[in-house]
Amino acid sequence: MGPWGIAYDPSNGYIYVTDSGSNTVSVINGTTVIATIPVGQRPRGVAYDPSNGYIYVADIDSGTVSVIDGTTVIATIPVGLDPWGVAYDPSNGYIYVTNAGSDTVSVINGKTNTVIANIPVGTGPKGIAYDSSNGYIYVANSGSDSVSVINGTTVIANITVGQPLGPTGVAYDPSNGYIYVTTWDSNTVSVINGTTVIANIFVVLAPWGVAYDPSNGYIYVTNRGSNTVSVINGTTVIATIPVGTGPRWVAYDPSNGYIYVTNFYSGTVSVINGATN
Repeated sequence: MGPWGIAYDPSNGYIYVTDSGSNTVSVINGTTVIATIPVGQRPRGVAYDPSNGYIYVADIDSGTVSVIDGTTVIATIPVGLDPWGVAYDPSNGYIYVTNAGSDTVSVINGKTNTVIANIPVGTGPKGIAYDSSNGYIYVANSGSDSVSVINGTTVIANITVGQPLGPTGVAYDPSNGYIYVTTWDSNTVSVINGTTVIANIFVVLAPWGVAYDPSNGYIYVTNRGSNTVSVINGTTVIATIPVGTGPRWVAYDPSNGYIYVTNFYSGTVSVINGATN
């Protein structure tokens, strides 16, 4: 009920989907749900840590991060208020968690599963992503129309994008070195190179989640207001794909080359191959 965040685990080939309405995480193998894992209250963001093989889930109402090994919760870590997004930084081995209610980013050491820092950022941080070209973490601050750039545990820049309450999803495209940020209030995707906005791409209605597909070099953006996914090549929209109702987050599965989209209101996951649902 209420599928929200989504992530791929290459160690077992599974897709992990947070079910916000049922306080669980569904585990998908291909197109089949093989397990349902109880976690904290209203799970949202989810990410994989390749250094230990664990899945990290942000439980927004519990103020915690659940740590999953395979299909078992092995730890629960207290973080900030309303944890939302999760990302892994391979340059230091840390897990970064956006806390939308306390305007901070918690930094977790995956070796000890403890919080080692809480970094003040903009208002209402939600989406988060790692940029391998510079080693920075990018955080979408939905309440302050900005993106905070973190190096280690220090904010080194704040970039203005979209409109207030807008910035939500973040993804990195290694083929061109750009960061893509969805700004749902302005119906655009901002494209950042380093710390500079170089383009604003108009999509459809209320863009939310965003992911990169290395098999074709495309960016996939969920439009929660139009029940579609926009496909972007560079800075151009090349396709708009109908999906389920209220699409939220999106992820790529390299084992089969598919894009998975969580549909919050229809309680489903849409599977996309290239530019086809």
